[in-house]
Formats: sequence, structure tokens, C-alpha cells
Amino acid sequence: MTPLDQSLSRLTMYPRARLVFTGLLIAAAAVAAIGLLDAFLLVVTGEHGVVDFRPYYSAAEALLRGETLYPTIDDTTLGSGRAYVYPPLTAIAVVPLSLLPVSVAEGVVLVAGVAAVIATLLAVGVRDWRCYVIAFCWMPVLSAVQLGNVTVFLGLAAALAWRFRDRDLPVSISIGVALAAKFLLWPLLVWLVATRRLRAALLACAMGAILFAGSWAIVGFDGMTEYPDILRRLQGEVEAGSYTAYVVALEAGAPFWVARALWLALGIGLLGLFVFVDRRGADRAGFILAIAAALALTPIVWLHYFELLLVAVAVARPRLGLVWFVPLTMWFVSTTESGNGT
Repeated sequence: MTPLDQSLSRLTMYPRARLVFTGLLIAAAAVAAIGLLDAFLLVVTGEHGVVDFRPYYSAAEALLRGETLYPTIDDTTLGSGRAYVYPPLTAIAVVPLSLLPVSVAEGVVLVAGVAAVIATLLAVGVRDWRCYVIAFCWMPVLSAVQLGNVTVFLGLAAALAWRFRDRDLPVSISIGVALAAKFLLWPLLVWLVATRRLRAALLACAMGAILFAGSWAIVGFDGMTEYPDILRRLQGEVEAGSYTAYVVALEAGAPFWVARALWLALGIGLLGLFVFVDRRGADRAGFILAIAAALALTPIVWLHYFELLLVAVAVARPRLGLVWFVPLTMWFVSTTESGNGT
């Protein structure tokens, strides 16, 4: 326990302080519940959609009609958040929901997102109810759930990878599915190798490759050759508005090449650091650094990507501590920059 956590514990030993602290937690829970309920009611009444889920739904409908999932390279909607830009696996997974009216499907996704956040915390062993309250007050968590973004399910996959880290098949399935859906969590493969879980790493690679190739086969490999160009075009259009070290350096006045070098140095530094600590037996610290490296090395980072920090914080501190309150500072971020379909 850190000195700051000890101070928090001592503070809540006093009856009045405990009462105030509990009152603040209840107020926070009410705010989070109102936000989620508002999102649900807006969907039910048709006043607002689940923004990031809409492209998944449209892609699933296109799949059922035998149409292409992907926009053309010069499509004007590519950087608007209305185009589908994921590998096919997400669209395939959403096919059952596409048989429902869109508002019903969106309601299901909102409920599934809330359930995924709860399951994420349960998977890593969080039993302190206060952590659940604070988690739903994090802006990235609320954003990911309200947008219906796949990030919440990637977070659950990462949590399951930690929970079953010493069981080859479950950990390989968790990481393999995550990689086939989105390559964001690839540093977890390096984490497996660094911790000498070589069989699990090979199984995860095989699982990811099978699901990735199989999902493309289902869509007849339509758009596969153009897909890398679509991603490069997307990055060129929206990268400047995302939350990366590269963008921060640019906004601080650094030249393009310096900003790019700083971005790469941060990501590679985190990658090297977690390999180092893993080899010294610090499994928990290595996993947390792997999550950080995943975020640092991603060329596009939206606010809801930081929902993955929920896994890192929960692994580091399964009971309430001051680290749980740090992400609340993201409420002061001026723009969410979400709904970009990535």
C-alpha cells in the first residue's frame, strides 16, 4: 500500500470522514447511473444512436446482402465514423443483432457493454464495490459503453488473459480473439513470450491467424487487398485529432520528425521495459506495462481506448486506492474525439 493509500485509509477511519466519503461515492454512482440511463432512453426513444455500433450494424447487414463491407479508398465518409474499418470478425459477430431493429440492437449493445465492464473487474478479482462505482465514473468507460465500441470487449479479453495466464488454452483464446478483432493488444503476445509462456503465445498466434483468415474467407476476401490502404488513408485523416504522444508533441511545437520519433521512443521504451521486468519475475508489472505499450504504440487513440486502463488499474490495485481516482481527471479533457469508427 502506498503512503497516499494509507492516508486515504486513515482518513476513512473517522466516522464523519467515512460518512462524507460514502456520500460522495453514492453521488458518483448516481451520476454514472443517470448517464447510462440517459444513453439507454435516448436509444429507446430514437433520439440518438449508439454511434460506433452503427457501422458494425450496417456492415453486418451488408454481409447478409452479399455486399462489400468496406468503403472505397476515396469515400468521403472514411474519416467521419460512419464507415466500417475493422477486420471482418466484428461485423460477423454482429450479424445476429442485425436481425433486430437497430434501436433494439443498440439497447442490447449498451447492456452488453455494462456487463462487459463488470465482467472485466470480476475477472481480475476486484471485489470492492467502490471500485465498480468509480469505474463507471471514468469518462473513457462511459464513452466506450455509450458509443457501443468494441473497446469494452477488448478490455474483457485482456482481463481474461490475465485471469487465465497460467492456462494455455483460455489465455490463447482471449488474446487470439482480441487480435483477430483488432490488432491493438498485440503487446500481450510479447508479454507471453517474455514470461516464457511460449506454448500459450504460439496458440494465441494460431488462434488469431485462424480467426483472422477465417473471417476474411467468410466475406470472400472482398476488400482484403485494399484494406491496408484504407487504414493508411484513415490514419492520415483522423490521426491529428487523437490522443497520442505524437499529437501531443506536435501541439507542443515539435517538428514532424521529432514528434514521430518521440512517439516511437515512448512505445518502444515501454515495450523494452515490460520485457525487462517480466524476465525478472515481475509478472503483474509486466502485464500492466504491456497494456500501456499497446496504447502508446497505437497510431490512433480515442478517449474510449483508455478504458483499457481499467484492466491495468484493477490488476495493480484490486481494492480502492487513489490510483482509481486518477482517470477521473479525463473529465477535464476538452473533447472526446470519439465515434470515428476505430
